[in-house]
Amino acid sequence: MAEAAHSLGNACFRGYICDEDGHQVSANYYRNGDGDWEFQPEYEGDNWSWRPYFLENIVRMKHDQVGILSDLYSDIETNELIRTYSYPINESYYLFLDIPYLYLYERDDY
Repeated sequence: MAEAAHSLGNACFRGYICDEDGHQVSANYYRNGDGDWEFQPEYEGDNWSWRPYFLENIVRMKHDQVGILSDLYSDIETNELIRTYSYPINESYYLFLDIPYLYLYERDDY
Protein backbone atom coordinates (compact mmCIF):
# COMPACT_ATOMS: atom_id res chain seq x y z
CA MET A 1 0.00 0.00 0.00
CA ALA A 2 2.72 2.48 0.96
CA GLU A 3 4.67 1.84 -2.24
CA ALA A 4 1.59 2.35 -4.41
CA ALA A 5 0.67 5.63 -2.72
CA HIS A 6 4.20 7.03 -2.90
CA SER A 7 4.52 6.17 -6.57
CA LEU A 8 1.34 8.12 -7.37
CA GLY A 9 2.53 11.37 -5.79
CA ASN A 10 -0.17 14.05 -5.91
CA ALA A 11 -2.53 11.90 -7.98
CA CYS A 12 -3.83 10.20 -4.84
CA PHE A 13 -4.49 11.40 -1.31
CA ARG A 14 -5.84 8.20 0.25
CA GLY A 15 -5.47 4.49 -0.37
CA TYR A 16 -6.90 1.41 1.29
CA ILE A 17 -7.87 -2.21 0.62
CA CYS A 18 -11.36 -3.71 0.98
CA ASP A 19 -12.81 -7.16 0.57
CA GLU A 20 -15.63 -7.85 -1.88
CA ASP A 21 -18.27 -7.17 0.81
CA GLY A 22 -16.98 -3.65 1.46
CA HIS A 23 -15.08 -4.29 4.68
CA GLN A 24 -11.83 -2.37 4.84
CA VAL A 25 -9.01 -4.84 5.56
CA SER A 26 -6.18 -2.31 5.75
CA ALA A 27 -5.51 0.99 7.42
CA ASN A 28 -5.95 4.13 5.35
CA TYR A 29 -2.72 5.42 3.90
CA TYR A 30 -3.41 9.16 3.89
CA ARG A 31 -1.49 12.19 2.64
CA ASN A 32 -1.99 14.93 5.22
CA GLY A 33 -2.02 18.70 4.65
CA ASP A 34 1.79 18.83 4.95
CA GLY A 35 2.15 16.31 2.12
CA ASP A 36 3.40 13.56 4.45
CA TRP A 37 1.90 10.07 4.25
CA GLU A 38 0.50 8.52 7.43
CA PHE A 39 -1.35 5.36 8.43
CA GLN A 40 -4.84 5.69 9.87
CA PRO A 41 -5.55 2.28 11.47
CA GLU A 42 -8.89 3.41 12.91
CA TYR A 43 -10.54 2.85 9.50
CA GLU A 44 -9.72 -0.85 9.33
CA GLY A 45 -12.97 -2.80 9.61
CA ASP A 46 -15.21 -0.01 8.30
CA ASN A 47 -17.74 -1.03 5.67
CA TRP A 48 -17.94 1.03 2.48
CA SER A 49 -20.54 -1.01 0.59
CA TRP A 50 -23.07 1.81 1.06
CA ARG A 51 -21.12 4.10 -1.28
CA PRO A 52 -23.05 4.62 -4.52
CA TYR A 53 -20.33 3.18 -6.75
CA PHE A 54 -19.12 0.31 -4.55
CA LEU A 55 -21.23 -2.76 -5.32
CA GLU A 56 -21.58 -2.04 -9.03
CA ASN A 57 -17.82 -1.58 -9.37
CA ILE A 58 -17.06 -4.78 -7.42
CA VAL A 59 -19.28 -6.77 -9.81
CA ARG A 60 -17.69 -5.11 -12.85
CA MET A 61 -14.14 -5.72 -11.54
CA LYS A 62 -14.91 -9.37 -10.73
CA HIS A 63 -16.28 -9.90 -14.23
CA ASP A 64 -13.85 -7.84 -16.34
CA GLN A 65 -10.71 -7.97 -14.12
CA VAL A 66 -9.95 -4.29 -14.81
CA GLY A 67 -9.70 -1.13 -12.73
CA ILE A 68 -12.61 1.29 -12.60
CA LEU A 69 -12.82 5.03 -11.95
CA SER A 70 -15.93 6.01 -9.97
CA ASP A 71 -18.25 8.85 -10.81
CA LEU A 72 -17.55 12.19 -9.18
CA TYR A 73 -18.75 12.49 -5.57
CA SER A 74 -18.16 14.55 -2.42
CA ASP A 75 -15.74 13.03 0.11
CA ILE A 76 -17.36 12.69 3.55
CA GLU A 77 -14.24 13.87 5.41
CA THR A 78 -12.86 16.64 3.23
CA ASN A 79 -16.14 17.65 1.52
CA GLU A 80 -14.10 17.98 -1.68
CA LEU A 81 -15.06 16.51 -5.02
CA ILE A 82 -13.16 13.30 -5.69
CA ARG A 83 -13.21 10.14 -7.76
CA THR A 84 -12.07 6.72 -6.55
CA TYR A 85 -10.02 4.35 -8.66
CA SER A 86 -10.65 0.70 -7.76
CA TYR A 87 -8.47 -2.20 -8.86
CA PRO A 88 -8.79 -5.94 -8.20
CA ILE A 89 -5.78 -7.30 -6.31
CA ASN A 90 -7.11 -10.85 -6.48
CA GLU A 91 -10.57 -12.45 -6.47
CA SER A 92 -11.31 -11.28 -2.91
CA TYR A 93 -9.47 -7.99 -2.32
CA TYR A 94 -9.56 -4.61 -4.03
CA LEU A 95 -7.33 -1.56 -3.91
CA PHE A 96 -9.08 1.82 -3.65
CA LEU A 97 -7.28 5.10 -4.41
CA ASP A 98 -9.01 8.43 -3.79
CA ILE A 99 -8.11 11.05 -6.38
CA PRO A 100 -8.87 14.78 -6.06
CA TYR A 101 -11.13 16.04 -8.83
CA LEU A 102 -8.86 19.05 -9.35
CA TYR A 103 -5.95 16.72 -10.17
CA LEU A 104 -7.98 15.01 -12.90
CA TYR A 105 -9.51 18.24 -14.17
CA GLU A 106 -6.13 19.94 -14.57
CA ARG A 107 -4.78 17.00 -16.56
CA ASP A 108 -7.96 16.01 -18.37
CA ASP A 109 -7.02 12.38 -17.50
CA TYR A 110 -10.49 11.02 -17.42
